[in-house]
Amino acid sequence: MHNSAFIKICVQVHGTSFRFSAQRRHIDTYQLIGFQLDIALLAVNTYLPHDRQEPQMSQTMKDKILDAAEKRVRGAGFSAMSFRDLASDVGIKSASVHYHFPTKPDLGEALVDRYTSQFKEHLEQIDTASLQTALDSYVALYSQALVLDETICLCAIMGAEAIGLPKNVNQKTKAFFKMNRIWLLDLFHRYGVENAEDTSCLIVAALEGGMIVASSSDDRAMFDQIAKAAIRSIAKI
Repeated sequence: MHNSAFIKICVQVHGTSFRFSAQRRHIDTYQLIGFQLDIALLAVNTYLPHDRQEPQMSQTMKDKILDAAEKRVRGAGFSAMSFRDLASDVGIKSASVHYHFPTKPDLGEALVDRYTSQFKEHLEQIDTASLQTALDSYVALYSQALVLDETICLCAIMGAEAIGLPKNVNQKTKAFFKMNRIWLLDLFHRYGVENAEDTSCLIVAALEGGMIVASSSDDRAMFDQIAKAAIRSIAKI
């Protein structure tokens, strides 16, 4: 009979896996020990029937940590975020955050990777049947960030902190901006926009910078004004 107070633990050491049952309420302690010994330790449920297996806790907790980290970074910046804050937000010990993300640069890289992937999905859903419609939808992706919890684009924050960011996080942030420029460049080439490469760079800079200025000025209308001016004067539509 299944006892919900216990959970199956998988320990991986030098490619060899060992399994044992442990009390669910002590999982944070087991994960801390695994982290200190540099041993991969995962919660699994293979002893349950397939239709009763629970999602792996490590993945669920990792998502919760990333959600909390994104909220803090978008609200106060990457440098101001601490693992202690994230642990408090999620309701776990700081050592458990380190279990999933050994260092702050590791967390930052995963955070930007996830944000870039989500943003890319939205880009791929934009209707490009007309240049105006496509650009309006593109601007809306940035505008929505100002509406949600009064925060701004994650990579706008990262870009503003670029000088002090870890190298790996900086590289991921640059990749986000490059993805945006390439998407715009392809759109502009399709519609014969002059100076497409320069135009794509200018629009990304205008929107990202506009978000920062609007947020610091506590005036969302400023972003709308900058966005409209950028689309009108740069894309000439």
